[in-house]
Amino acid sequence: MLLKRRHPACAVGSAVAVVALAASLFVVAAPAGASPGPINRTNSQINSLQARAQALAEQITSDQNKVSVAAEQYDEQTVLVQEDQAKLAKTEVQLKATRRQLVTARLRAQTAAIEAYVTGDGLDSRVGAILDSSVNDAQSAAVYSDIVVHALDTAVNQLHVVSGRLATELAAQSRTLTAAAQAQHAADRARVVAQAATLDTDSALRQVKGQLYQLTIKREQEIAAAAAAAAAAAERAAERAAAAAAAKAARAARAARAAAAAAAKHDHANGGGGAWPYGPGTGGGQPGYGQPLVPFGTNTQGLQAVAAAESYLGVPYVWGGASRQGVDCSGLTMLAWAAAGVDLLHGATIQDDESAPVTLADIEPGDLLFYHFANDGALPITHVAMYVGSGPYGTQTIIQAAEVGTNVAYYPMYWPGFVSAGQP
Repeated sequence: MLLKRRHPACAVGSAVAVVALAASLFVVAAPAGASPGPINRTNSQINSLQARAQALAEQITSDQNKVSVAAEQYDEQTVLVQEDQAKLAKTEVQLKATRRQLVTARLRAQTAAIEAYVTGDGLDSRVGAILDSSVNDAQSAAVYSDIVVHALDTAVNQLHVVSGRLATELAAQSRTLTAAAQAQHAADRARVVAQAATLDTDSALRQVKGQLYQLTIKREQEIAAAAAAAAAAAERAAERAAAAAAAKAARAARAARAAAAAAAKHDHANGGGGAWPYGPGTGGGQPGYGQPLVPFGTNTQGLQAVAAAESYLGVPYVWGGASRQGVDCSGLTMLAWAAAGVDLLHGATIQDDESAPVTLADIEPGDLLFYHFANDGALPITHVAMYVGSGPYGTQTIIQAAEVGTNVAYYPMYWPGFVSAGQP
C-alpha cells in the first residue's frame, strides 16, 4: 500500500512532561523573620534564575516539538522516496521490455516482408523504409501483400504508443523522485537544526540549575547565620538581664549588710558588744574573716585548677585576656578551672554566680575569692583571685592577675574589699 502524500503539521507535545518541572526544582520558601539584607538579595537572584529556567523549559518544549515534527516529515518523505524509486525501477523494466518487443516486431515485420516478396504478394511503399537494405527494387516492392503492410503498421504503432507512454511516465517519475529527495533532505536538515537548538537550550538550563543550587545553599547559610546572630543577641540580652538582676540583688545585700553593720556599731557603742572586731569588709560577717586561712580538705579538681593557674605565673595582665599572651583576673580563673574540667564564663560577677558559696572555715585549694573595691561601680563583684593554700606565704597564699602593669603572681591573702568565697 502506497503512502498518501501529505504535509504533517501536528505539534508533538511529548517533551512537555520532561521539562515542565525544571523551573520549580529549586523553589524554597523564605523563612519568616529572615534578615531583609543578604537573604532578600539572594532571594531576588533565585527568583530571576527561576524565571530564566521556566523560559528555557518552555523553549526546550518548543524545540522538541519541532524535532518531532521534522522527524515525522523525514520519515514520511523517506517512505515516499522509496515508493518513487520502486515505481521508477518498475517503469524502467517495462521500458526495457517494450524496447525488446520493438526489436522482435521489427524482425517479425522483415520476415513477413521477405515471405511476401518470395510469394509475389503486394507491398505498400511504406514498408520499404524499414526493410533490409538488400531489397533495392522499389518497383518490385509494390507486389508485397497488404497483409504484411497491416501487420507492420500495427506493430510499429503499438510500439511507438507504448514507448512514448513509458518515456513520459519515466520522466514524470524522475521529477517526482527528485522532489521527494529534496523534501527528505529539507526535513532532515530541519530535524538537525531543531536538535541542535534543543541541545543548546538544555545546556543553558543545566547551567541555570547549577546556579540555582549554589544560590540555594548560599541562602540556607545566610538564614543559618541570621538565626545564629539572633540567638547570640538573645543570649547577650539574657546575660545582661541576669547581670542586672545580680547587681540589683548585690545592692540589696550590701544595703542589708550596711544596715546590719550600722546596727552592730550602735550596739557596740552602747556596750552591746555585737560589732565585728576584724575591720570594715563586706565579707566580715563570715566565720574566719580576718583569721589565718587553713585548708579544710583536698578537692582533686581544685588542686588541678591550682596547678593550671600556677602554669600562668609570669604571664602579663591584659584586660579581657584569656591566653598565654595575657590574662585578666577572671580569664586566669576561667582557664585554670577549664583545665580541671569545669566551664566558667569570663567575668568575675558571673563566676561568683556560677560558684557554690564556701565559708572561710571550709576553704579548699582552688576555691575562688571575690572582691569589690571602692569606686568599682555598680557590679557586685569586680575582682577574683584563687586560694592556693600552700606556697610562698604558707597557707595564706593566693594567686591572681592583679592589675595592668603586673604579671600573674602569688600574693598573701588580703581582706580589704573581700566579699565572699565560692567553689565552681
